[in-house]
Amino acid sequence: TSFSPPKSKTQRRYRSVISDVFDGTIVSSVQCLTCDRVSVTLETFQDISLPIPGKEDLAKLHSSSHQTALVKAGSCGEAYAPQGWIAFVMEYIKSWFWGPVVTLQDCLAAFFARDELKGDNMYSCEKCKKLRNGVKFCKVQSLPEILCIHLKRFRHELMFSTKIGTHVSFPLGGLDLQPFLAKDSSAHTTSYDLLSVICHHGTASSGHYIAYCRNDLNNLWYEFDDQSVTEVPESCVQNAEAYVLFYKKSKEDAQKERRRVSSLLSMMEPSLLQFYISRQWLNRFKTFAEPGPITNNDFLCCHGGVPPHKATYIDDLVLMLPQNVWDHLYSRYGGGPAVNHLYACHTCQTEIEKLEKRRKAELDMFVRLNKAFQEEESPIVIYCISMHWFREWEGFVKGKDNDPPGPIDNTKIAINKNGHLTLKQGADSGQISEETWNFLHSIHGGGPVVTVRPNVGHQESEVSQSEEKVEVETRTI
Repeated sequence: TSFSPPKSKTQRRYRSVISDVFDGTIVSSVQCLTCDRVSVTLETFQDISLPIPGKEDLAKLHSSSHQTALVKAGSCGEAYAPQGWIAFVMEYIKSWFWGPVVTLQDCLAAFFARDELKGDNMYSCEKCKKLRNGVKFCKVQSLPEILCIHLKRFRHELMFSTKIGTHVSFPLGGLDLQPFLAKDSSAHTTSYDLLSVICHHGTASSGHYIAYCRNDLNNLWYEFDDQSVTEVPESCVQNAEAYVLFYKKSKEDAQKERRRVSSLLSMMEPSLLQFYISRQWLNRFKTFAEPGPITNNDFLCCHGGVPPHKATYIDDLVLMLPQNVWDHLYSRYGGGPAVNHLYACHTCQTEIEKLEKRRKAELDMFVRLNKAFQEEESPIVIYCISMHWFREWEGFVKGKDNDPPGPIDNTKIAINKNGHLTLKQGADSGQISEETWNFLHSIHGGGPVVTVRPNVGHQESEVSQSEEKVEVETRTI
């Protein structure tokens, strides 16, 4: 007997301030060099771990031939386009005396450079159905508000670990990620300014961490070393052995926009309509370089009203704006929806009351059926139910979860033996009566049916004893 697992209830996508601030997306492409098929994957990142290239890697990155190959492949050769061969020779000569001159742009270029998939690392092409030589490269699809860059300074081998002490120079401002953007990226602000640096002093086995952070209010840098906080010059930060860097999107355009909104508010222009806007989005507008479209859905339900449970604290969620300010923000950022009147949603209230009645009806019926099951001395058959599903159902009927649990899913407690589904040994399951199973199944559906028959062994024993008695009597005769 085969059974397909039932579809689970829809998973909610939860937002957090961490994802709002640090989330970006990278689009990775792998091209088969035989059939030219391109496989594309979109991945979310909250930090980028960059390799620190050595002398040979730097030579490849800076060489004109490699630049051409990268540009043709749609990778990051643009990062080195302005650099001439004289500058490359000068840097190469310096590297003989002071070690390789590595910049953060070098590390980014090494990360986004195309990777040839061949030999033991061939690409499994879905179209060719074989291992093929391929090329892998990636680009940034969307940029985060705060870009977290981790430099791979620690190398871990089987028996030992080492630390790469190469100095990586990094800009305090104007880090441009435009060369690494995908062609269809919608990012407008691609320039970043340094916000803080984490440094590691010591070896791979031991050491000490300190941080340099810039104060946005006075634009000064401070060193944080345990409980000690000291003001330091910019040169001290630039000479630091960076381990993790935090860059924030340049906000010159955003500051102009904020000043524009402030001037519109100060005009006190009389308007016939007042508009409500999300305080949460306004916080993004005040702090983010790119706040994104206006999102008023955090205080609205799907019917356009205020959810009943939010009506009591709606003033904490919204701010009223005059029409001229709303018109400006809406024309600049879009989004919405526009809200001129706040009201508790009657449809949601009706649905809540209906849901409460359903919860009570299901809970009362289960209690009644389960009580009858407990009073039954020797049930012929017992139905098994997944406790994972049952806990979700219990949370729903007791009001801890707003959503029903979805179809019953017994697939994890069942095992197929000789074409029959039986209870898996040690499975996290509960026992209910046939009536209870039929009741829950009629509402939620799902399956499969898993039963145990507690009296089967006893009945088989009685049959066996009866057969032995007949055999003895026959022999006597």
